[in-house]
Amino acid sequence: MSLSTFAVPVVIAAAAFYQLSDQYDSAVAAFFAFTPAEQMSLLALLFAVIFAAVGASQSITVGSSSSSSSKITKNYPVNEITAAQTDKEKFQCLFPMIRDELLDSMREKNEMKDEAVDWAAQVMDYNVPGGKLNRGTTVLAVYRALMKRELTGVETARAAVVGWAIEFLQAFFLVADDVMDDSQTRRGQPCWYKVPKVNLIAINDSFLLESWVFGILKEHFGHESYYHDLVDLMLDVIQKTEFGQLLDLTSQPSDGKIDLERFTAERYQQIVKYKTAFYSFYLPVAMGMIMAGIKQDTAFKLARNICCIMGEYFQIQDDYLDCFGDPEVIGKVGTDIQDNKCSWLVVQALERCSSAQRRVLESNYGQWDDKKVEKVKNLYKTLDLPAAFAQYEDDSYKAIQSELARVTLMPREVFELFLAKIYKRSK
Repeated sequence: MSLSTFAVPVVIAAAAFYQLSDQYDSAVAAFFAFTPAEQMSLLALLFAVIFAAVGASQSITVGSSSSSSSKITKNYPVNEITAAQTDKEKFQCLFPMIRDELLDSMREKNEMKDEAVDWAAQVMDYNVPGGKLNRGTTVLAVYRALMKRELTGVETARAAVVGWAIEFLQAFFLVADDVMDDSQTRRGQPCWYKVPKVNLIAINDSFLLESWVFGILKEHFGHESYYHDLVDLMLDVIQKTEFGQLLDLTSQPSDGKIDLERFTAERYQQIVKYKTAFYSFYLPVAMGMIMAGIKQDTAFKLARNICCIMGEYFQIQDDYLDCFGDPEVIGKVGTDIQDNKCSWLVVQALERCSSAQRRVLESNYGQWDDKKVEKVKNLYKTLDLPAAFAQYEDDSYKAIQSELARVTLMPREVFELFLAKIYKRSK
């Protein structure tokens, strides 16, 4: 407890003593005229007043400290942010700072040698900043929309920090997912575990990426009143995403047999909701809402509902592009057919196919054989699934617009930002 804690009661006591100094002798005589029990009661009352004053003083001190701590700012690259033209450019200004902070923490707080720090730097540089950065930049856009004004340089920087925490989370999921799916490329380059010197070290690297998510939040927001809200949301979304991954990975028997009966629309929707919608759509929006001071549960429930609808739309697009997209454009070679994935296309095919066509699926789906993969793709075309997807895309857009018409608790712009990025995307 600091000396300043006692400042208020000491001043009060000194003032009182000064005022009563002329009556000191008579006050002492009066005190000893009481019975011992009465003397004890008077002393108890006196100490109660003193402790109350000390408590009030401490409360004032803590409140003052908390208020000042909320104004603590780091040396953010405000000039670079101000000079940047787009949200993505502003967002990218923060990555070097965050990267260096994390590496410095490894050296100074965790006694890591240069070899380990250099490896960590490569993990970050290879896996974190190379994507479209939609999740991270969305935090900036959402925060600005909710504040209903342009953000200051520092506000932009802090929103970007939260966005980078989400991008580190995305990198964690992708590095781990590529190992589990035996994927070959990611963002136009070999998957991290496919780099010769990496291999299954990538599993531990994915854990590092996850741990840095929380290091970022603590370093920049540990003093904020909403810090625990950010952490709780992040933990909840991570768990939900891993539940979705569990549903995805266990959608087929572990013995390697193909069981198309398990590819149902209900299971698919649950996988999409938990594996994609929460972390890709709801998380950036909810993080921005927390930073903007929104507290109403109804607002978060509405955001969650709309984001889950958009997440399903986005994942169905992703499934379609995995099969029919240009690898040069989407940045990866699709492997959903080979991986025996419960994708939207196979679910639709099973609902539309004849008995003979179903046998084609049963004989060719889930196998790493280019000729068999081509047979499945040809069947998709025969069933006119590209046209079915185009119709689904139009219907979903209308359904989302209908939901947005009900938004009253926050600006519609919060959600329209996302919709503009994903509608009829090609990658």
